[in-house]
Amino acid sequence: MSSILVIFDGSNFYHKSKNLAPNIHLTNFDYRKLSEVLINNKDCDIEYCVGEIKRESNNQKSKEMYNGQMALFNNLRKQKIIIKKGFMMKIGNFYHEKGVDVRIATDIVKGALKNKYQSFYIISSDSDILPAIQAAISAGKKVVYVAFEKTIISKALAVNCSETIFITKSILENV
Repeated sequence: MSSILVIFDGSNFYHKSKNLAPNIHLTNFDYRKLSEVLINNKDCDIEYCVGEIKRESNNQKSKEMYNGQMALFNNLRKQKIIIKKGFMMKIGNFYHEKGVDVRIATDIVKGALKNKYQSFYIISSDSDILPAIQAAISAGKKVVYVAFEKTIISKALAVNCSETIFITKSILENV
C-alpha cells in the first residue's frame, strides 16, 4: 500500500486540461504517468472521481457520452486507477454532476484518520472539499493542491493546503 493518494476530480480535470491543452485526448491519457510526474514518485494510489453517465434510449448524445466514458473507464482500469462514481442529475435540458465532491472529501478524511495515507494530491479547484482538507492537515497529513497554470486558482485551497503545485501545458503534452 502506498502512503500517497492522488485524487482526480474528473470533470474539473477534463475542463481545465482542455482549456490549457485543447489537442490532448483525455480518453487515452496516461493519468498514472501524470501522477508520477506530479508527486515525483511511482508509488501512489490514484482515484478518478466523476459523475456516471447513463445511456438514455432515444438520446444520441447520451449514448455518445456514455461510450466515451466507458472507453475512459477501460483506460483507467488498465492503469490500475480506482474509479469512484457520483451521478448525473438532469435539470431541464442540462446535466449536473452530483456526489463527486462528497466522495472526494470522504476519501480524504477516511484516508487521513485511518492513517492509510500520509500525503494527498488533490487535482480539483472545488472549495467544497476544504473541510476535509483541513481535517487531514489537523491529523498531521500533507495535502497538496494541484492547480493548472494560466487559470484562476482556488485561493481557499491554496491558502489552506500544505503546498500548491501546477500542471503546465508542457506536462500535459509530454506525459
